[in-house]
Amino acid sequence: MGDGLTGVEALGPLLPVASSAGAAAPADVGRRVGQARLRRALTGEALGTLVGLGKDQISKVENGRRKVSVRELPKFAQALGVTVAHLLGQPCRPTLAMAHRLAGDSGPGEDNNAKRRALELLEVEDILAQRVQTWPSAATPAGRRVLELARSELSERPRTRLEAERQGKRLAERTRHELDLGSYELGDLPGLIERHFGVDVALSPLGNEADGLCLHGEGVALIVASTDFSQGHVRFTLTHELGHHLLNDPRDVINEGEHDMYADDLAEKRVNAFAGHLLMPEDGIRETLGWLSGGRVTERSLVALMEQFGVSLAALLFQLRVMSLVTPEQSQRLIRAGARQLVARHASVAPTGAGIHALQTVRAPERLLGAAVEAARSEHVGLGVVATLLQRDDDDALWDDVMKPESEVFA
Repeated sequence: MGDGLTGVEALGPLLPVASSAGAAAPADVGRRVGQARLRRALTGEALGTLVGLGKDQISKVENGRRKVSVRELPKFAQALGVTVAHLLGQPCRPTLAMAHRLAGDSGPGEDNNAKRRALELLEVEDILAQRVQTWPSAATPAGRRVLELARSELSERPRTRLEAERQGKRLAERTRHELDLGSYELGDLPGLIERHFGVDVALSPLGNEADGLCLHGEGVALIVASTDFSQGHVRFTLTHELGHHLLNDPRDVINEGEHDMYADDLAEKRVNAFAGHLLMPEDGIRETLGWLSGGRVTERSLVALMEQFGVSLAALLFQLRVMSLVTPEQSQRLIRAGARQLVARHASVAPTGAGIHALQTVRAPERLLGAAVEAARSEHVGLGVVATLLQRDDDDALWDDVMKPESEVFA
């Protein structure tokens, strides 16, 4: 049974014909238009330009005082990156709805390999959901407690840089407490994110156009990161995007490069603080420094900390500046000297070189991969679905790896 995955068009037409536009109340359509506009970070004027209406007309639409005609609905759907069915409140599979929004997310620099990989994964999930029973993503009780804190007590956007850093640190510390992580390094970070927060994680060598991408909305939660960066860089990207998800960022498509992640924006500073404290807790850093160098920051201790916590030099120095253990001037000098040169001088404490080496690995979300393998073995889907997840050729070697019974694998 073949499954030719040829792009998001396999999920269905982007703009289905709406024959029941008149059945939807203008107030309900307008509310969904307003919600979609905010998710895409569009002003009323910008949306009006895209659909050929004035700002005041958009305001009337969103307030339910102006009806969107059948002819206008496709324009609104195209501009907002949603389906016509969504605007009308008609049922739509979550993966299909998210694929439409992602495909419509065509801002500057946003058409990259991370986005294309996310569309592939949404397509795979949609195929699986139609042919076999898949289990939904779900947070653990500990993960739900973290989400509750983030979306209740930390729901307000920070007003100052200090407040942003304080909120990010608080969320990271609560996460470590609820997940019983202590002050030690995190091991399998993608697995931890999937297990506790119900967010699928995919890693692939996707180039350097974008560090990562986060999708979250009804029934969909996915983080994609490029492994063409160093392992330490990838880990910071994953925790940064997790911060956006936990804090319920109003954008359902968050497509970021390094310049976006380190932008002078309070929301970004908050998730950077979360990522820094989650990956490198202050107690853990001080404990390691006390063991290695009597509490002082030395070149050797920097390399050891990069290795221990699996972070890049830039991320480590960011955290050490927050802790007032290095000055901005010292940080800049070390950045200019270069992480590779630093690690080369102290290679004995960095056997894996996680802070500087890119592994270019491929990791598919465990939930999808497990379902795809079982579906292929039962012939509900073709092996091409598994090949897409693993980014491998659909060949004899993959057939042997996937179709061989478990008893033979462990014999």
